[in-house]
Amino acid sequence: MFYWDTSALVKQFIQEVGTSEAIALRANAPPHATATIAYTETFSALRRRVRETALRESQYDDVVRRFVREWPAYVRVNLDERILGRTRALLERYPLRTLDAIHLASAIELQDHLDEPSVVISADTQLLRAATAEHLETKRLPL
Repeated sequence: MFYWDTSALVKQFIQEVGTSEAIALRANAPPHATATIAYTETFSALRRRVRETALRESQYDDVVRRFVREWPAYVRVNLDERILGRTRALLERYPLRTLDAIHLASAIELQDHLDEPSVVISADTQLLRAATAEHLETKRLPL
């Protein structure tokens, strides 16, 4: 199962460094997953790009339509007590940001639940280091 953090997920919808790699990975056959928090986090990332003028408002509208249309195709991991428990342990072991800890805990939970490898796709070095230390496969996208 390919597990997408938001840094990688966004690259599928807007043209930036790593977009071609993200699109190629998304075209692969394995099911694709992410945490439900990625929905809100993606909108936050897109609005930030509008504020920073890296994305025009008209482009934003197109990107949002595509994202909302594709969102149901992802296996989504809900934030629950098990994920919260895992995040605490991960934050005690690794220098992760809050949402990265939730993404990593979600990928681990997914792997345990499905009894198949989760491949964490991200552009975040700290997250990928922690995922590797937790014995998950990783694919790094350029920043």
